[in-house]
Amino acid sequence: MTAQGQPNSPFNFIQVIIGAVGTSYLNVIIFFLTGAAGASRQIGADATDVVPFDHILQFTLAPILFFGLVVFLIGRAKKGVCKIAQWAGLAIAVVSIIFPIMNAADVATAVGLSLIHIATGIGWFFSVHYGNKQLHVPSKDVALV
Repeated sequence: MTAQGQPNSPFNFIQVIIGAVGTSYLNVIIFFLTGAAGASRQIGADATDVVPFDHILQFTLAPILFFGLVVFLIGRAKKGVCKIAQWAGLAIAVVSIIFPIMNAADVATAVGLSLIHIATGIGWFFSVHYGNKQLHVPSKDVALV
């Protein structure tokens, strides 16, 4: 808490955990739906590398949790970092769609992995969102209507 009674955090870190887990579940659903639609999940120059299920979880949970913690800690000192990090992470996720499009063995794999990148970007965006101003209002000032 600061001297004015306001919390000294840009957002509640629990929202990062919830966002990471929710995004992971969504990506798992996309992974299996695209597999049912015929995605081979083969990528690489010779299309022999297969994207396994555990990579979907590892490359969703770990980045959102780790970088969410970094933004949370830096955001305590400079709250403006949250907005920059939100958009930068979303932009990185969208730009990184180039990799599956250029290296996928089939269209279904390219579309599926691209959707996973977009879902991860959106999950990141809302995980580090500093928009719940009610969280930062002292409870005695919040009137129940």
